[in-house]
Amino acid sequence: MSELVAVGLNHKTAPVELRERLASGGDDLNELLAALRDDAGLQEAMVVSTCNRVEIYGVARSWAQAGERALRVLATRRGVAADELTRHAFVRGEREAASHIFRVSASLESMVVGEPQILGQVKDAFDLARSHGTVGPILDRCLSAAFRGAKKVRTETAIARGAASVPSVAVDLARSIFGDLGECAALLVGAGEMAQQAGVNLRSAGIASITVVNRSVDRGQVLAAELDAAFVPWEGLAEQLQRADIVIASTGAQRPVIDRALLRPVMRARRGAPIFLVDIAVPRDVDPDVLRLDQVFLYNIDDLQGIVADNLRSRGSEAERAGALLEGEIDEFLGWQRTRAIGPLIQRLNERARTIADGELERLGGRLRDLTPAQRKAVESLAHGIVRKLLHPPITALRGAAGGDDPYAARALAEAIEALFQLEGDEAPAAAPARAEEGGGEAAIPAPVPATSRTSR
Repeated sequence: MSELVAVGLNHKTAPVELRERLASGGDDLNELLAALRDDAGLQEAMVVSTCNRVEIYGVARSWAQAGERALRVLATRRGVAADELTRHAFVRGEREAASHIFRVSASLESMVVGEPQILGQVKDAFDLARSHGTVGPILDRCLSAAFRGAKKVRTETAIARGAASVPSVAVDLARSIFGDLGECAALLVGAGEMAQQAGVNLRSAGIASITVVNRSVDRGQVLAAELDAAFVPWEGLAEQLQRADIVIASTGAQRPVIDRALLRPVMRARRGAPIFLVDIAVPRDVDPDVLRLDQVFLYNIDDLQGIVADNLRSRGSEAERAGALLEGEIDEFLGWQRTRAIGPLIQRLNERARTIADGELERLGGRLRDLTPAQRKAVESLAHGIVRKLLHPPITALRGAAGGDDPYAARALAEAIEALFQLEGDEAPAAAPARAEEGGGEAAIPAPVPATSRTSR
C-alpha cells in the first residue's frame, strides 16, 4: 500500500547550525534524490532545501518505515550523527504529510508567514525531482493541488498584505512618500544583512539606482555587485547624501554616523529637496536631532518594528482563514487518492476470484467432457456469475468507503478484504500504484527523544 510521507527538519525544529550542515544543492541534491529512491526505498521523492528547511516529500509502502530510512540516508550523506538528526526531525504520514506539504507551499509554515519565496522554492524542487524521474502520479497530483491551494490563499486572503520585515517596511514607507520609485535614488549606508535585504526590496520595488557606502571596501563592493549598485568609499558619504532621495542606514557603529552637523550643508546643497532617512541600526546611526532641519524625514527601528508587529498580527488572523481554505483542497486531494487507490485492490480481488473459478473448472474438466459446448459454456458462465455476485457486496462497500468521509473505515475495510481473500502478498500493477490513505500522523522515530522535539507545528 503506497502512502504519502513528509520527513525532515526546519526552522521550528532545528538550529541553523544543523540546517546548514544538511542543506543540499547542485550535484549533492541530485545524488540525494537517487539515494532516497535506491537506499530509502521511496517510490517517489523530492527534496526542498532552503536556508530554513531541509524536507523530503515522498511515497512509499509504509510511511513510518520510509521516513526512518530517509533520515538515515540524509544523516549518512551529510555526515551527521543519526541521533542528533532524529532529535530535531519530524516524520509525518498520510493526511499529516499532505497538510504539511500544502501549508509549506502556501507559506503558512514559513518563518515570516505569507512570504512569497517559498512557493517558488517548492516549485523548483518539484521540477528538479520530475526531471530526475522521481516524481510519480501521487506526488504530481499532491504538489499540483498544493500549488493551486497556495494561489487560492494569496488571492482570497490578505496573508501577504503588509510588509513583514524591517527592511521591507522601510521600502514600503518610501513608496508611501515618493509613490513610484522608478525615478528615485537610494543610498545604503552599511553593507550587512539588513542592508542586503533592504537593497533586494528596493530592487523589487523598481528603484532607479542604488549606491552603497561602507567602511569596509571589500564588503561594500560585494554587496554593490550583488545588487547591481554603485560602491563609494566612506569618505564620499556627504556627497552621496546630497544625491539620494532615500537613505537606509544599518552600520555597526557605536555612535551616530549621520548627525545635524553633517546633514546641514547637505540640505543646503539639496535646495529644499526632501530626504527620507531610515535608521535600522542598533545603536542608532542617525542622530534624532536631524529632525530639526527642514525637509528631513526620519524613521528609526522602533517605528518600523511597530509596523511589522501590526502587520504580523494581521497575517496571523489571515493565516487561520488560509488554513481553512487549504483544508478543502487537502480533502479533495485525499479523496482522489483514496478513490484511485481502490482500483488496484479491486483488480487483484477479481483476478484472485477468477483464478479460483478457472481452477475449479479445470479440475472438473474430465467430468464436463460429455457436455455440449453450449452446456459447458453455461457451466462456466454460472461459475463466473456466482463469483461476481459474491464479490459485488465487498466491492460496493469498498467503493463507498473510499468516497466517504471516514478514511480509517476505508483503510480498515481494504485491509480486511486483503486478509480475508489472502491478497496481502499480492503486488499492485506497476501502472496503477496502490493507495496512500488519509489519516495517520507523526511516526515515532527510533531514538530516545521527547515527541515535542519532532513536530514542526
